[in-house]
Amino acid sequence: MNYLSKELAAEIVDRTMSIIGHNINIMDGNGVIIASGDRSRIGDEHTGAKDVLSANSGISITPEECSVLTGTKPGVNLPIAFHDEMIGVIGITGSPSEVSHYGELVKMAAELTVQQAFLTKQLTWDQRLREETVIQMIQGDDLMSLDFLERAERLSIPLESKRFCLVFELPSSDMKPAFIKKLEKQLKPQDLYANISLTEIAVLLTDEPGKSRSEIYSAWHDWLSQWKTVMGAMGEQAEQLQQLPFSYQSAKQTLRIAKTMGFRHDFCDYRNFAIPVLLSKIQQPDQEIHFKKIWERLSQADPKGELAKTLLCYIEVNGEMAEASSRLFIHRNTLNYRLKKIESATGCNPKHLEDLFKLYTAITLFSSFCANEQF
Repeated sequence: MNYLSKELAAEIVDRTMSIIGHNINIMDGNGVIIASGDRSRIGDEHTGAKDVLSANSGISITPEECSVLTGTKPGVNLPIAFHDEMIGVIGITGSPSEVSHYGELVKMAAELTVQQAFLTKQLTWDQRLREETVIQMIQGDDLMSLDFLERAERLSIPLESKRFCLVFELPSSDMKPAFIKKLEKQLKPQDLYANISLTEIAVLLTDEPGKSRSEIYSAWHDWLSQWKTVMGAMGEQAEQLQQLPFSYQSAKQTLRIAKTMGFRHDFCDYRNFAIPVLLSKIQQPDQEIHFKKIWERLSQADPKGELAKTLLCYIEVNGEMAEASSRLFIHRNTLNYRLKKIESATGCNPKHLEDLFKLYTAITLFSSFCANEQF
């Protein structure tokens, strides 16, 4: 593995020279200069570096010795080691008596920079693997394969946990870095997330014993309120690994339905949208024609949408006449009048459970009046 790239070597040269004020050369494992304050020397072989690599120890080069060592100048040259491996040489140009006291410090700084770059790359790679694993979990692909199980074990991802899937949709990819930064602070150690697309992020929350679903939902609802342009949804709980795809799809479908119903910047719970999500899967025209006719009759008798909004309020309060009247700021007799008008127009009596469900289905499938209403 190439731990010492040309880009990293150039970074070490620039950082070190800004501190000690002497030219720095970095040579690779073959003794070739890959970075230098003197750009004209890049690509040259450095005989002194080859001697360092062979002896596995630092050397000083005097002006007199330069005449017999190809591509060298006076200075000190020290090995750069990482993971017990010689990966290159760092040289400081100048009189050995003048620059030798910088040697060990420069060597240590170079090795620390290499180590930091390696750890950063490792974290990035682990995050990429973790995201691929999350995507595999929510897609349900080969969840029992040896490769998947070994990867989950290496990344310390518990597969037996109950989880909730959350889906967040951003208005643009520009805000994703800031969103993820705050999201990571909100997540617990066993929670997972993945970038599904440029604007979609999926989160797998580990179930918290002692916390109800409503408490978890409320906490995330409050957290998302700081983002005025982001939508989110909470899916059904997955009791086991194989149920995660449904948890993800239920959250994703909730988002889709919420947007068609007029929601724009909110955090929605699948359980509040379960029936609209289910009804949205009706695809055959002949299956929905009966409900479409109910909606058409209602909308013809209700050009201002007054009856539709009354019906939604009546459903929301579970048919409690006094509560519905209070919320609509109308007299109970007016509410009764509107309900009878709905029955007259559609043939469905809102006070009969089966008819009420037909009305609800029709208004859910075809109405735009559901915006910002909770059922």
